[in-house]
Amino acid sequence: MNLRRFLWLVVIIILILSAFRIINKVTQKKVQEERIIPVMVSTPRIGEIEYRVTLTGDIQANTEVNVRPRVTGRVEEIYVKEGDYVNKGDKLLAFVPGISEKSDIYEDMIVRAPISGVIGLQQIKEGEQVTSSVGNINPVFTLYDVRRVKIYADVSEKDYSLIKKGTSALIKIDAFPDQTFQGQVTRIRPVIDPLSRTTQVEIVLPNSNQRIKPGMFAKVDLILIKKSKVLIIPFDVVLGETDKYVFVSQSGKAAKKPIVLGLQQDDNIEVKSGLSAQDRVIVLGERVVKEGSSIEEATGQ
Repeated sequence: MNLRRFLWLVVIIILILSAFRIINKVTQKKVQEERIIPVMVSTPRIGEIEYRVTLTGDIQANTEVNVRPRVTGRVEEIYVKEGDYVNKGDKLLAFVPGISEKSDIYEDMIVRAPISGVIGLQQIKEGEQVTSSVGNINPVFTLYDVRRVKIYADVSEKDYSLIKKGTSALIKIDAFPDQTFQGQVTRIRPVIDPLSRTTQVEIVLPNSNQRIKPGMFAKVDLILIKKSKVLIIPFDVVLGETDKYVFVSQSGKAAKKPIVLGLQQDDNIEVKSGLSAQDRVIVLGERVVKEGSSIEEATGQ
């Protein structure tokens, strides 16, 4: 009899413990389901967004001319030096010292600037002989017109249809790190390189003060698409691998909203559909909540 009572007692204890564990799990699950998750929310903003491509290239003069005399001979006088600005027709050097303008050979003995520009390279000195090679007289100066400068850069095939003459370009130059210069596309090569899958564009930059020099390095942002009055949210709050969505706050709960995206610029992205300007998008805590989670919100803007 004592053994039977003992066995019944053991069974009752086991049943009580089992019931306690079940009740405890149910209680914990209920508490967990009812846990309120703190989040930060923000309404989408309406503004402008752009699609840009960043390119690099070396700056070149608008025009570069190798100045060649009409005749060979010994240089007797030089009137300019590297860095000087000359106008078209200015005298650069002479083969005969003090030659009179009335002389019949004056124009052959004087070398003039064929264009207005800067003396970029002096290739002869007084007393040296100007010679010829392969039927051409060797150049004595290299002259650069830098009132405008050009940048040649390669653009990917996928962006070819978006580029047009007049496309705006924002240009950064290492020599002037605190300035942004503005230029525009003036020429587009009409073929695609089959190896690089790129095409070349020419970008012209005004340079009236002639501070920008040929050979400087430039980084160019081409603005290919610009939209205004669009709905914009931070890119980081967008979830989903293929089908994109965000969580919004609705009556103290997290609600999943599928969205269609547009242009991305830096950390922002355009929402083409799925949201309104009044929606309260979860921008902090969006990776913790689930559909229907209880939330407590703070305002991000």
